[in-house]
Amino acid sequence: MTLPVPRCVAAAAILCLAASAWAGESAGPLRGEYRFHGKTLIDPPPGEAHGSHLGLVLEGGAARDLYRRLKGRGERDICLDDGSRSKTQGPLRCIELAGKRGWRCEFAIQLDTLTLVPDGAC
Repeated sequence: MTLPVPRCVAAAAILCLAASAWAGESAGPLRGEYRFHGKTLIDPPPGEAHGSHLGLVLEGGAARDLYRRLKGRGERDICLDDGSRSKTQGPLRCIELAGKRGWRCEFAIQLDTLTLVPDGAC
C-alpha cells in the first residue's frame, strides 16, 4: 500500500528544488525511497506512536551531489565496514558506497515538529 506524502512535506521539497534551480544550481531527477515509521526503527517500545516520522533515502545523482556538498572529508563508515565512506552533518548521513556502487543519504522528518532527525539503523 502506498501512503500519500503530507502536503507540507511535498511543498517543502518542491520549494527547495525550485530555489536551487532559480539560483542557477543544477537540478535533476530524484531516486530513493520513503517510509512512515515511529521514533524507534528497531524493536519500538509498546505504545510508541506509529507514523510519526517520514524516513527518506536519496540515491544516485542527488545523493552524490549532496555528499559532495557536505563539509569535511568522508570517513570510514563503521556501520557498513566494507570500505564505504560517510559524511554526517547534523541529522543527515550520506555514504559513498565502496566499489563505485553509488551514493546514499538518509534522514527523517519528525512530522509533529517538521524538524530533520537522523534515520537509519547501524
